[in-house]
Amino acid sequence: MPPIPPLITGKASPRAVVLGAGTQLWRVHRKYRDGPAFKSVRSDPYFRGGRFDGTPDDPYSYLYAAPGEQTALLETLARGIPFNDRGERLIRRASIADYRISALEPVLDLTLISLLTTADLAAACQDEWLIHSPPSEYPQTRRWGQWLREQAAWAQGIVWPSGRDLGGRNLILFGDRCPAGVLRAAPGAAVDLDDADGARWLNKQLAPFRISVRPPRCRPTLQPS
Repeated sequence: MPPIPPLITGKASPRAVVLGAGTQLWRVHRKYRDGPAFKSVRSDPYFRGGRFDGTPDDPYSYLYAAPGEQTALLETLARGIPFNDRGERLIRRASIADYRISALEPVLDLTLISLLTTADLAAACQDEWLIHSPPSEYPQTRRWGQWLREQAAWAQGIVWPSGRDLGGRNLILFGDRCPAGVLRAAPGAAVDLDDADGARWLNKQLAPFRISVRPPRCRPTLQPS
């Protein structure tokens, strides 16, 4: 359907799905932000930002994650990367500078709006446009996400199919509806993506998708004179 505004008088009946406590989630994030920390920077209502970010019109903090580590990597790092003449896709080192992937676990069951099926979307008065529209239309999807929050006061987030990892899932959690400390970091399950070990790990994870990153250059060691 075209990107029309949410209904003025109609009401949706969003379907609920439970994200169980202990479910492992993966999040790609900047190193300066703790893995379980929600992002409090609101997106502009009309420019930049993610599909369901909070905005000044509905200023909730939020956290995007995925149940699969490859899904989280593809959603964050593989946007708009073309294949070269050798049939490969290359990630620029600058695009992963200061990035880390962390495994997280909710300590409580969380109730999410499901947009996983066509029937789920219809219950939300929408169709595949809401979950597959390009970034240029994210201002409109953000408005729909806020409307769905109004329709479902119980919703602590939204889950929908990944467009970059078919069969995978994306989700967003709403910071204003999740209890403090609802996420914990899984011990030892974090990888810095911008060092040599991270490049090896990243290349192993993304090899099935013909995506790779060059390892960082080794700096020569100065010898004492």
